[in-house]
Order: sequence, then C-alpha cells, then structure tokens
Amino acid sequence: MKTRPLFAIFMATLLILPITGQARGGKNSTRTITLIELNDLHAHLVPHMDVVSNGSGGTKVARRGGLTRIATAVKQIRADNPNSLLMNVGDTYHGGAEAFYTVGNAIARPLNTLGVDVGVPGNWDFYYSPPMFRARFGQVDTNQFTDIFTVSVPGFASDVEIVRPNFINLGANMKDILDFFFPQDFLPATYMTTVDGINVGFIGLTSDIVADMHPMLAEGFEFSQGITEHKDLVNKHASDLRNQGADIVVVMSELGIHKTKQLADVVNSGVDVFFAAHTHEVTYNPIQSASGALVVEAGNDGYLGRMDVTMNVNTKRGKTTVSLGSLDWSIIVLDDSVAEDPEMKTLVDAERARFFADNVALIAPPPFFIQTLNMPLDTVIGHTDTLMDRKHSLESSFNNGWTDMVRDITGTEVAMTPGFRMGASVASYMDEVDTVATGDITMEDAFRFFPMLYAVATGQVTGARLKEVIEEQLTRTYSSDAFNHIGGWNYGFSGLDMTLDLAAGDGQRIKTLSYSGTTAPVGDADQISITGCQRLPIEFAGTLCAYEGFTNVEPYTGIFLPVGEELTALDLFVAALGSHTFDGSRHNITDLNNTPMWPASDSIQPLDGVGSAQPAQDGDTCGFFGLCGSGGSGGGSVFGFGF
Repeated sequence: MKTRPLFAIFMATLLILPITGQARGGKNSTRTITLIELNDLHAHLVPHMDVVSNGSGGTKVARRGGLTRIATAVKQIRADNPNSLLMNVGDTYHGGAEAFYTVGNAIARPLNTLGVDVGVPGNWDFYYSPPMFRARFGQVDTNQFTDIFTVSVPGFASDVEIVRPNFINLGANMKDILDFFFPQDFLPATYMTTVDGINVGFIGLTSDIVADMHPMLAEGFEFSQGITEHKDLVNKHASDLRNQGADIVVVMSELGIHKTKQLADVVNSGVDVFFAAHTHEVTYNPIQSASGALVVEAGNDGYLGRMDVTMNVNTKRGKTTVSLGSLDWSIIVLDDSVAEDPEMKTLVDAERARFFADNVALIAPPPFFIQTLNMPLDTVIGHTDTLMDRKHSLESSFNNGWTDMVRDITGTEVAMTPGFRMGASVASYMDEVDTVATGDITMEDAFRFFPMLYAVATGQVTGARLKEVIEEQLTRTYSSDAFNHIGGWNYGFSGLDMTLDLAAGDGQRIKTLSYSGTTAPVGDADQISITGCQRLPIEFAGTLCAYEGFTNVEPYTGIFLPVGEELTALDLFVAALGSHTFDGSRHNITDLNNTPMWPASDSIQPLDGVGSAQPAQDGDTCGFFGLCGSGGSGGGSVFGFGF
C-alpha cells in the first residue's frame, strides 16, 4: 500500500476545516441586537382615537398608542432580547394640554422612566422658545445629572422650570451660538455605545425647518440646509464613527422620510440604516436606498419599530472582526391588544390629574399666558356626525370643517388654515373593537387640534397672491424634490373650488380656481376678504398664516371678546361649537392626475413626490440672531404649526 505524503494530508485538512467554521483556531458566531424606534410621541400619554388603514383601501377608527402602551411594548422587546437600544426620534414634548401648560414637563417626567438610550429633538420641541430649548436639551454630565433647570424667559419676570431628558440628544445639522464659547457642541453630532460587544454608532439629524416655523424660534441657532450639506455631514460622521470602531452606523433623522430617502440615495456606503421621523409614515417594508442603506419610519406614537440586527463575529488568532449579517424590520401596532403598563400608568395619571379636576383654572406659562383652561379636559364642547381628522395630505376633514366654521362666523369670502400632522380623531361610528364612538368633541380633543397659541385674524388678499400661496403650499407638500418640502399636509381652504393637476409640477398645479357655489373664477385683480391666523405673541405686519402680502390684517374678536383683547383659535373653536355641529364631509379639490392617496396608497404624503420639481434652494436659515424678514425665510410656514 502506497503512503500519502504528509504535505498532501496537510493541504487536504486546510480545505476541510473552513467548511466546519474552524481554521487555525478561528471561530464564527452571530449576535443579534435590537434597535427600537419610538418617534413622534407628540406628548401622547394615554391611548387615543386615530384613523388607520383597514387594509382594504379604506379606513377605520382605532384606539392607538400612548406612553402607557409604549412602556409595555418596550418591556416585552427587552424581555425577548435584553441586548436592545431604544431611540426617541422627533417631536416629543409638545402636543395637547398637558404639554402646553407645563412646557413639556408633564411628558418629560414619565418618559424619563422608559430607559431611552439616545434621541433627536423634533421641530415641535423648539416651540417653547430658544431659552427653554437650551435648558431642556443642553448636554448633561450623566454622573451629575440635574433633571430640572430653571430658565429665565426674556421679557418676563417669573422663571420657568424645565424638566430635562435623562438621555443624550443629537443634532449634527444644528449649531448653537454658544458652541463658540464652550468645548462641547450644544447637540452632539454622534454617539457610540456597545451592546453585547457590538459597537453601535448613531448620527442624529434634527429638523431643518425650525426657522420656517418662525425665525424667532431659530434665534442663536444655525441649521444645515439642502441635500448637499446634509450629505457631506453624514459622510463625514459615518467615516469618523467607522474609524472609531463602529460595527454598525445608523442615522436618526427628523428630516422626514421623504428627505431621508433622498439623502440615503446619495450618501456613501458608510450608513446601514436610516430611522426617519417627522412625517408619521408607517413603513411596514423597509425602503432600499441607492447607497444600500435601509430607510424606515415607525409612524407615530401608535406604533413602535423593531430592527433586529444580526452581526457576524469572527475571531481568528486572537483578533475579532465584526460584519453586518442581516437587518430584520417589523412594526409593532400599539392597539387594544397591548395593555397599559401599570407603573407607567400611575405616573401618567399623576401628571394628568389636575387637568380633570372639578376646579380647573390653568394659565399657560410665559410666553403663552394668553391661553387659559377653566374646565376639565373631559368636558364635552360639541359634536360631529362625520369624521374629524387630519390624516389626509391634500384635503382633511378637520381643515374643511374648521374653515367652514370660521368663514361663517367672520363673514369673509374665504378662510384658510395651516395643515399639520398632529391632531386627534373624532368620529360617530363603531371603532375596531365594536365600541361606540359617539362623536362627542371634548376639551382634550380641542387641545389636540390646537396645541399651540395663535389668533384668528381677517384681512384682504388679491386673487393673484392667493394663487401664489396655494401653489407654494402644493410645492411644499408634493414637490418631487423632497428638500422643497416644508410642510407635509396642504393648507385647508373654505370658499374655494380647485381643480389641480398635481403631476404638472412645482408652480403649475392650479388649473382652475373659483368661488364655491358659483362658476365665477378667482381673478388676479380680485380683492378677496379672508380669514386666517396670526402667530402669537408676535406676528409680522401684513401676514396671515405665515404668508405675507395681505392687507388690512386685524385680529378677530367679533362678539366673543371686548375690542383689543386677543382671541385664540382654540377659544373661537370652543365658542363656535356652541352653535355649530362640526361637519368636515365636503370635498372641493379635484386632482386631474388622480394621484394615489392614502389609504389607497401606503404613504400619506407620496414618497417620491408628484410631477416635476424646481431644485430646492439652500436659503438663509435665520440663525445667529439674523431675522429673515417679514414672514420668515422664504415666506415661511407658521409659529407652532404646519408640520
């Protein structure tokens, strides 16, 4: 028998060993960590009614979300995989009466028990003023954490207490004037932590539209603008994190999923996942970008996003290398099958108790003290026999019903209101668990629809200027260049019939515009009486709903208040419901393109826009004490709403 040479046996062994995963002492294994996305809480402490897709192209009324259910779902995920990180992305401390009357403190206290690891502020978190934003989000020494800061608001004698988040918040695309005087950035660009031996690097992008809400909200701040600046930022910080040893790099983006998707397409391949917020889109299936990164968004507080990240770990000759294996994304629906967490509910009930007391008498803190609350939040103030919500981007039932009411009260030819993503839902039919929804409107609903301070005002506008405002709103919602988007929900109008072609492109979408109930077209030279809104406590002259170019603008008081006193939109809404049944069922907008809209399509705001686009311009961000002039940057949207 012929003996095989030792060299041949050795070589055969080398060929066999890799198949078994062992090579010269090497070892392959996998580890799974879980990234949890909570986005756009909007101060929802308890479950609330919402309008959701029924899965068949229609909608249903459902009870969703709330911090009490979020706590249950987070605990369940952590029990399933202790190697988890919780992100809080986007608008958190604003929305509803509890937030408004405590400048977000009633939200911060229970949220701080949830165990959030890292976050990003949203555009609404800037609402309470730059001093309050700085007090809440300035960097903290975690070894000497101070949960309450007292801040002085310029022009007011009394100080305001601000409860701070007990987790780090990021903002790579924002600079504060104080950054020139202190060694640490006000909002750090990145954060890295280790879970089960896996180094996770986070990049945070806050809102880029704060100056458009109102230039005063951006005082002392500078924000990156446009896709090029954001691309360069992400590329730089992703490279830095990789050089620092990050095994996986994720971006938390408050830019909204439309801008985030466009950004993900053009960055280098250093980012693995973009977690979007701001636009409240529910992505059941991850979006694959051109760079290879996945893009996801977990709706709002009615959902949680779960990303199970499987990493390949190879140890060879004492050196360990880690590479990405797989990304498994799922949406957790926080419906009635998810119980409220008892511990969180105790905390939440304590924060809400004074808003339901018999002797409610609350005055908002400065600078919002004009708004008062003198009845419990569960007080019924009106009724609707139709759906009242803000879920549709082109024409929402709330915008229709509200503008009809104010136009009827003020007697003007036209009324307009900003669009926003937030809001309650009220209906008078059966919800998904066969509970009767009565259609009663409560004070809590009212504060969900008006969680900010603004007044109702009347004025005049030419037909030509009105068309420009409508076209700009359509561009800001439907442009196929996402970085043209400022809002995301179209303004609402009463007194107008519109025929649009959304596919016609930016600045060309209006095909006909006429006065409702007639065939008379709106002429460019027409002088039109109009009801709109004014930002409080300050507004630029000749401005309605953040747009300049109006004349004879005056706050509306009517029969409700003595001359000279300021009437807020919430005040008028409550008063009007005393004589009006809310009806938002009309439809006055026709789209010749028949653009697929939610719920028939997956996205509330079409993901890639509609029609041709004018390239977005990188404008003045109004930061470092540079007011943008009348109406904010580029005409602006509005202080406290529009997004």
